[in-house]
Amino acid sequence: MIKKKLFLIHNHKNFSGAARSLGETVISLRKKMEFIIICPQGSSSKFFKSLNVNVIEIKFVPRFNHFESGYYRGLRWLMLIREVIVFIYFFFFLISLKLRYNDINRFHLNELELIILAPLLKFFFDASITSHLRSPLEVKKGKKRYKFLKFLSKSYLKYIMSIDADCYKTSPLKKITKIVYNGINPKNIITKKNKRENITFGFIGNFIKRKGIYETLKVFQKINRQKKVKLICLGKTSNSNFILNLFGYELNFEKFLIKNNFNKEKNIKILPMTFDLKKFYSSIDVILFPGYMNAVGRPVIEASFLKKPSIIALNKYNRDTAMKNNCLIFKPGDLKSFEKQILYFIDNKHKIKSLGISAFKNAKNKFDIVKNSKKFFRLI
Repeated sequence: MIKKKLFLIHNHKNFSGAARSLGETVISLRKKMEFIIICPQGSSSKFFKSLNVNVIEIKFVPRFNHFESGYYRGLRWLMLIREVIVFIYFFFFLISLKLRYNDINRFHLNELELIILAPLLKFFFDASITSHLRSPLEVKKGKKRYKFLKFLSKSYLKYIMSIDADCYKTSPLKKITKIVYNGINPKNIITKKNKRENITFGFIGNFIKRKGIYETLKVFQKINRQKKVKLICLGKTSNSNFILNLFGYELNFEKFLIKNNFNKEKNIKILPMTFDLKKFYSSIDVILFPGYMNAVGRPVIEASFLKKPSIIALNKYNRDTAMKNNCLIFKPGDLKSFEKQILYFIDNKHKIKSLGISAFKNAKNKFDIVKNSKKFFRLI
């Protein structure tokens, strides 16, 4: 039996939850499909290669950002200069891809911001195109941009796969949008029981502003003056975005640490990104997801499978990934509320166990890798 071939296009070079989620799907379906992943060279492509799949590394992938946390505004409009240049680069890349693979009939975009590629893909290949929607889109501002996304979705996409109901609500074309939850294989995050005197909180993700890493460090620096509590931050990399740094949308992480005397904080550990998360999850009691995306990230779901609750930056609880009985939430950017939720767990340790058990029951029901991969396969 000849396997169906699927070309996956990933958007970021830095390893993230989106890359890990895609990797879980690839592993689950590799007996049914042949996967070829197109990805910018970096820690993400390195991760995909570790899965023993065919990876085509390129320099850049063009994107069109209209998410709640990163849509074009102010100086961010200058980012479009980069996208125009990269769009031309990708045009020539597709010429070489066409010469190498003339029979491509399926593409999947690992995030909707890659939809800008859809006209190019259709120009070169008679292929069906599907896309993930992993973060909520901006629906109140930039309505012309939102209509543009709707036009592209209607013209070029077969299906949009939303990772939860919050993302689904912002889809530009709900008619073709299906909810496909992220899948988790618990075997990849099996933990060991470690005895700890103090509660340990964990942050995992890229060390960039929209992930809330800087705010997290400052909040714990304040808390550590009064309470004995530990924080482990995993995700440090040496990569940075030159344009975002130039115009102040990103900070130099090392300079931030020195300026705020974090070298003196004995209860705060800062670790580099790794693909193996078992040691990290074995060392923490509560996961933090404090970014500005107003979304529930993969670490929340992974922690849930391990009966560990979360504190999430979210405007309101939802019915599928962040329910009242399995996590705590705070408004994105509201540091007083963030601190309050951290202190709640510190002062009510028994709640960590009860919310963790509730989170596990929800995760086991919704985020099974086998079930969700089958749904992905049907839509492809």
